[in-house]
Amino acid sequence: MFLAKPISIVSLLRLATAAAAGLFVLVSAALAGDTARIQVLGFSKDGNRFAFEQYGVQDGSGFPYSEIFILDVAKDRWVKPSPFRRRDEVDDSQGYDEDALLAAARAENRAVAQPHLRDNGIAGKGLTVGHNPHSELSSNPHRMVVNPYDMMPPADDPLQLDLTEYPMASGDCASYGADTKGFRLTLTYHGKTRVLNDDKKVPSSRNCPLRYRIERILTHFPDNGPPVFAVLVQMESHGFEGPDRRYLAITGLL
Repeated sequence: MFLAKPISIVSLLRLATAAAAGLFVLVSAALAGDTARIQVLGFSKDGNRFAFEQYGVQDGSGFPYSEIFILDVAKDRWVKPSPFRRRDEVDDSQGYDEDALLAAARAENRAVAQPHLRDNGIAGKGLTVGHNPHSELSSNPHRMVVNPYDMMPPADDPLQLDLTEYPMASGDCASYGADTKGFRLTLTYHGKTRVLNDDKKVPSSRNCPLRYRIERILTHFPDNGPPVFAVLVQMESHGFEGPDRRYLAITGLL
């Protein structure tokens, strides 16, 4: 009969550390999702239109995608035939170059959207006066206070955004274990507060939204027209491998 050699305390600690590391990898994989990147295409010179692109690679499938939106600023709605959506299914049997595939998908989508961007006068106008990316841990994701244009000292009242989330059932999302939410967004400027968004139901296009944050605000002061703004709200929704992050745009006149 042979007795196993006793395991030292150091060995036990090493085993525990390795197990914890393995658990961390498993948890990280379970929480993986995809975060869309964004390119702001800006306002038209007259402030009537605003455009942006969100793009990335889908979790699970690895398919590259690009979505380009053109909005009527005053009406806060898409200008048809926007949005332009492209997702390329990929056969990786011959290799997989994520950067090249994403660049190709974006180029093809931009080629389709470009005539409409031109016809709507999108000219890259506007200034990002507040930006709160998801990686920023010290700021408040539900409140942003900014100067509406870049001038020192400030020559105008500050502009304040406040976002409130609240539980709201959405389709079959509960069967996925998703606690979906809607949101209310207000803008306070020159002592007046107005509601920019107040969900009564969750649009199916949001794909089981879990949470929201104010990501950035842009303003534009046309030479011959009223000042305008665009707020980009980042939304986390139920995804294949974890929460996916996408953008919602809300526009209007200041």
